[in-house]
Amino acid sequence: MNELFNSLAKFLKREFRQLNDKLDSLKGNSDQVGSVKIFDALIELDNEFASGNMMGQNGQRKFRPKVYHDYQDELVQALDELNDKTKLEINPDDALAVSLVFYQTRLKQTTRSTKDLDNMEKPTLDAMQEALGFDDAQIVDKRSRKMMHFTRALRIEIWRM
Repeated sequence: MNELFNSLAKFLKREFRQLNDKLDSLKGNSDQVGSVKIFDALIELDNEFASGNMMGQNGQRKFRPKVYHDYQDELVQALDELNDKTKLEINPDDALAVSLVFYQTRLKQTTRSTKDLDNMEKPTLDAMQEALGFDDAQIVDKRSRKMMHFTRALRIEIWRM
């Protein structure tokens, strides 16, 4: 019975956090003081999130495996299509804040069988740079998290500071 209450409490906490996040975005992103949101996208993905740790080896030569490139290619294509509509322009002098939410289909996000959050950021940021035309050195504030969801998706928000 205790396990049921703990499970319900975790579920409600997660749901309220999502509601609060939505309210914050409606209030003009008060946590991003002095900034302007310039990009907001929710992208459903077919490919698994890649990890910066994914490396293959052919003799002494190391390389990124096909699944790594498949994820990046899919994300670049989706971002290119969105950017064709939004016409996002980021100047090289712009300081940026980025928020990433990795929605995964696994029920439990804290086991060794799930990818580490920091490792999912690398291929994602690399794809974002390619498609949206900025340098990750411009990022001065970065927030990310992973969450369970019914479909695999990525939420990207970018602010000009």
